[in-house]
Amino acid sequence: MGKVGQIARVQGITEGGGKRRGAAPKIPSHNVKADTEDLPFIEGCLAKVLLFKQLDPSMQRKVVSETYERTVQAGEILITEGDTGLAASELYIVKSGEFEVLERRQGVNMRVNMKKRGDCFGEVSLMYSCARSATVAATSLSTVWVLERDVFRYYVREIQETEASQIELFLNSVPILASLSRDEKLRLVDALEQQTFKPTARVINQGDPGSLFYIIKEGEAIVMQATPQGQKKVNHLFKADFFGERALLSDEPRAASVEALTQMTCLTLQRDRFVEILGPLEQIMAREKSPQVVTQRLMKLQTRGTPTHLPAEVLVKRRKRGKNGAEIWEVVRARGHLDEVLDLRSSSTMNGQAASKPDQSAQLVLVEGPVLGGGAFSRVSICTEESSGRAYAMKRMRKSGVVQCPEHVFCEQAITRNTAHPFCIRQYASFQDKYHLYFLFDLMPGGDLMDVLVAEAKVIKRRIAQGAWRRACFAPKVRPTSTPFPL
Repeated sequence: MGKVGQIARVQGITEGGGKRRGAAPKIPSHNVKADTEDLPFIEGCLAKVLLFKQLDPSMQRKVVSETYERTVQAGEILITEGDTGLAASELYIVKSGEFEVLERRQGVNMRVNMKKRGDCFGEVSLMYSCARSATVAATSLSTVWVLERDVFRYYVREIQETEASQIELFLNSVPILASLSRDEKLRLVDALEQQTFKPTARVINQGDPGSLFYIIKEGEAIVMQATPQGQKKVNHLFKADFFGERALLSDEPRAASVEALTQMTCLTLQRDRFVEILGPLEQIMAREKSPQVVTQRLMKLQTRGTPTHLPAEVLVKRRKRGKNGAEIWEVVRARGHLDEVLDLRSSSTMNGQAASKPDQSAQLVLVEGPVLGGGAFSRVSICTEESSGRAYAMKRMRKSGVVQCPEHVFCEQAITRNTAHPFCIRQYASFQDKYHLYFLFDLMPGGDLMDVLVAEAKVIKRRIAQGAWRRACFAPKVRPTSTPFPL
């Protein structure tokens, strides 16, 4: 069942999903919730109810956890035929005892069924507010689990809204959808359907007609293309990547096959909705699948997340004073990594800075600016990438100092290179000249975390194990600099 069908079904059950939810319904004070040990049994019993069976497992577990117990004395009538309103708003599962089901025929109550442990009755009340169709009475001391209509509808609606919000949040992380408005993304949420594929499952086949567009929600896939030499891997796809757009935009057969590498969940979009909502993004999608972008991705995968061994030139331009006191430009030539240089240069092209005359030369030019701070054998400066004008923080370390703690430097490079989080600095490139190593980081002009900690430190009095009092504090001294280099 796809996302569209599921949301429509849930809205039908809950009488529309647009109503504002109030507080969660509470069970009556004299009743207790079902035992945790009984929940799997209750879930199995409710699986016989069509309305419950069509919910996904997360919905089922949440609803079952809200059932509660009620004791019914022998001879007590639990349901009366013709009851409406609150008396017709509960479903029952028999925990123990027996019940007889009676229908009134020609003025006489006739037994038409018996309900024993594990049986359910009253399920129509979850969907409709209609009169009871039969009378149910206990023939012995019995216990039932009760599921109320309001509780059922509340949690089904809550889960539906949460899942829609999670999909919207996921779509916000998909780069090609960044230009869509929130209304367009909400339309996309309503139109998407979810499909799951097992490892090695074939998602699309080369040469087949295309009717669906795919966005990977979880998992990985490989793209294979038939060539005269045999099957060739032409791309590797991860979470938030997309595929299947070419056949829909150009009305051509599938140009390649896609196979799930791991357990994979995809959000899919039908052809007509794809053209309507995502048609204007054709150029962006074409750029993401360009040979240059795909080649860079495969190069990174081959080197397991570390820089490639293919070299590229990095020029660092800085001002220095000449012998006569005048400022002159000094250019330092350094050796970097091809994939990092191409990434930095392509980002400027994507931002429209160099789109008119794309330069394919494997060279990066950085202009060093003011010094932000320094340490025992390193310093951090503001630097600007010449073609795009984007500012970075460049950390320069003396090789003679690095040999004193090489593990620290290698660890810093590995962590910052593989970290991509809005609250953590990211490393974009590393390079070296004859005497120095360089790291290129995000520029964080807000200041150094250690400065903040030192500025906020207060005197702390603390009793130590010997029983005497000692005074400890951080000196409230702040360095007169704003240094964004990593700690």
